[in-house]
Amino acid sequence: MSVATLDEAMLLTGFGKYNLQHMLMCGMILMGMIMQSLALGYVMPAAQCDLNLTMKQRGWLGAIPFFAMILTSYFWGYLADTRGRRPVMLVTMILSILFSLLNSFSPNLIVFAILSFISSVFMSGPSAVVYTYLGEFNSLKHRDKMIAFGSSFIAIGTIVLPIMAWIILPMTFNIPLGFISYRPWRLLVVACALPYAVAATLLSLAPESPKFLNAVGRQDECLEVVKKIYKTNGRDNETFPVKSLVVERQGEKQVSRRGLAAVLASLREQTVPLFQSPLLPWTCLACFVQFGILATTNGFYVWLPTILNSLLSNDGSDSRICDILSVQYNNSTLVEVCDDTIHTKTYQHSIYIGLVFLSMYIIVGAVVDFVGKKHILITVLLITGLCGICAHLMPNARLGVIMFAIFQMSGACIGLMNSVSVDLFPTKYRGMAVCLSMMMGRVGSMVGSNIIGLFLQKNCGSSFYVFGGTLVANGLSCLMLPSRKQSTISNINGTDDFNENPPISNSQTPTDPNRSVTNDVNAKVTSFAT
Repeated sequence: MSVATLDEAMLLTGFGKYNLQHMLMCGMILMGMIMQSLALGYVMPAAQCDLNLTMKQRGWLGAIPFFAMILTSYFWGYLADTRGRRPVMLVTMILSILFSLLNSFSPNLIVFAILSFISSVFMSGPSAVVYTYLGEFNSLKHRDKMIAFGSSFIAIGTIVLPIMAWIILPMTFNIPLGFISYRPWRLLVVACALPYAVAATLLSLAPESPKFLNAVGRQDECLEVVKKIYKTNGRDNETFPVKSLVVERQGEKQVSRRGLAAVLASLREQTVPLFQSPLLPWTCLACFVQFGILATTNGFYVWLPTILNSLLSNDGSDSRICDILSVQYNNSTLVEVCDDTIHTKTYQHSIYIGLVFLSMYIIVGAVVDFVGKKHILITVLLITGLCGICAHLMPNARLGVIMFAIFQMSGACIGLMNSVSVDLFPTKYRGMAVCLSMMMGRVGSMVGSNIIGLFLQKNCGSSFYVFGGTLVANGLSCLMLPSRKQSTISNINGTDDFNENPPISNSQTPTDPNRSVTNDVNAKVTSFAT
C-alpha cells in the first residue's frame, strides 16, 4: 500500500507507548484546567477575611473562570480549527500561568477578580481544544478509550487540589510586602498553575495534530507525525507501508485568507453549518447535555469546601444536609469576628469524593468499548441525577454526603460527551462543535455556582431538586443519540472527514476501495459507539 487516507494510516500505527504518552500529556492539561477552575472553592474560604468577601461576592467570584471561558472558548476553537491545535494551547497555557502568578499578589477584591478573569481567558484555550487534540492522535479503534482515560485526569485534579490545599492552607506564614500580607491562600493560587507548567513543557516537544496538518494540505508533515507514532509504538519506520496521503481540498482555502473580513467570513463558515440541518439537532443535544453536567458538577464543586466545612463543624449527624446548612448560615449572621479556618476533615472528605469521581472515570474507560457511549451516558446521568435528589431527602448527613458523592460522578460524562461530539461532527467543524458545547457547559458552571449559592441560603432543597432533575433530563435526551448500528450524522450526509471533499492522492492514484484496511475504517466510522 503506497497511498492511503489518514485514518487508514492511523490504524496501521497501532496502539502503544506513543498513545499513552500523548494521553498523559493531555491529561495533565485537563488536570491543570480543572484545578484552576475550581481552586477558588478552596481559596475563597481562606481569603474571605483578607478580601472581605460576602456570600454573594463569593458566588460571582467563583463564576469568573467559567464566565471567561464562555466569552473566549468559541474564539479559541476557531483558532484551533484554522491555525492549529498545538500553538493555541501552548501560548494560552503560558499566559495563564503568568497571570496566575500575578494574581497571587492582588491587594484587593477588584484586582483579584480582574486578574482571575484574564488568567481564565487564557486557561480556556487548552480546555477548548484538548479533547480534539487528544482524539486526533488515536485511531478510531482506540479513540473513545483514550479520551475516557485522558478525561480521568479531571478526577485526579479534584483529588490533587484538596491535597494541595491541605498542605498549603494550614501553614501559618504571613509575609508583609507593604501593599499585601502574603498568606498561604496566595501560594495556593500559584500552586494550582503548576500542572499547566508541566503540560506546557511537554507540549513544546509534541507535534501538531495529524488531522489538522492533513486538513490544511500539509501532507508531508502529517505523514512524518504518523511515522513518529508508528516508530514510538515499537515499529521500524522503514516498514511503514504508507508513502503518501490522500489530499483534502478544504484546507488550502483556510490558510490562504487574511484580514478581519476574511476571519469573520471564515468564522461564519465554521459556525453556521452547526446550526443548520442536519447538524443542528446534534449541536443542541451536545450543548444541552454539557450545560447540565457542568452546571451540576462545577456548580456544586465551587461550594463543596463550604458545604463540607459546615457539615463537619456541626455535631448533628442525624439531621439532613440542608437543615445543618440552614442553621449554619443563620448563626453566621450573628458572628462579627471573621473566621477563615477550614476544618481538616473538609480536605479528607473532598479527597474521598475525588476518589469516587476517579473510580467512575476508570470504570467508564474500561467498559466503553464493550457497552458503548450511549448506554453509559444514559445510565450514569439517570443514576447520578436521582442520587442528587436523594441527597437532600436522606435523614442522616452521612448518607446525604454519600449520595452527594455519587451525584458528583456525573462529571465522568463530560469527556464521554466530547467523544460523542468528535464522532458526530466532521473534521472541519469538530473543534468548533466541541468548543461550542463546552462553552454552553461553562455557561452551566457559571449559572450553577450562582444559583446554588443563592439556594443554599434561601431554599437549600431546591438546589438538589433542580440540578438532580436536570441530570435526569440529560440522561433521557441521550436516548436520541445514534445506536451502535446507526451511522453518524457526518456519514449520513457524506461530510465525514474521509469524504466531505473529493480526495486526490499526491500521485493522482485513487485508493482501492476493496482493500481490507479501507473496509475496516469505513465499518468503524459508521459505528457510533465503537
